[in-house]
Amino acid sequence: MRLKIISTLTFLAALAVAPVLAQDATTADENFPTSQALQDEANGVVARHGDWQVRCAPEGNNCRMFQAGFDEEGNEIANISLQPLPEGSAAQLGVSVVTPLLTLLPRGVTMGVDDGVPAAYPYSWCDRAGCYARFGMTSGQVDAMKAGNSAYLSLFAITDQNKEIRAAISLTGFTDAFDDVMAR
Repeated sequence: MRLKIISTLTFLAALAVAPVLAQDATTADENFPTSQALQDEANGVVARHGDWQVRCAPEGNNCRMFQAGFDEEGNEIANISLQPLPEGSAAQLGVSVVTPLLTLLPRGVTMGVDDGVPAAYPYSWCDRAGCYARFGMTSGQVDAMKAGNSAYLSLFAITDQNKEIRAAISLTGFTDAFDDVMAR
């Protein structure tokens, strides 16, 4: 008898959960946000423009543009974050690139737009999250990104020092994200 009650309760619990599990993850209302909305909130995403996110600190300041870069096989191998610099700076945007650990640091990271001449930048440090390259982007480089179709980041792994690894960076939505972050 006891086993029959437990089985019945388990069955009823499964029936109660089934409609929740069957809901489309993209459907949401203010009471039940999507997993994407929850992830955006946790990452400080306040806007999306094409393939770019605008992320801000919890206070709504310190905003920056963000995108993950993927290799040809769909592996995330770099993150790029661009943040406005104070007026009068030699560069218009401060750029932070984060690549995985085991990146060959002496080769640096290279960034290019379309078929233009790429620029190389050194790494600054590594921590548990990865290796960081930080540099400034001039207004001319920003204009090239606005006019471009795609950009890329190149790096090398210590396991194969001669094989370039490229992370694709979409420029879809770049101009709108730039305008948004500059207005905040």
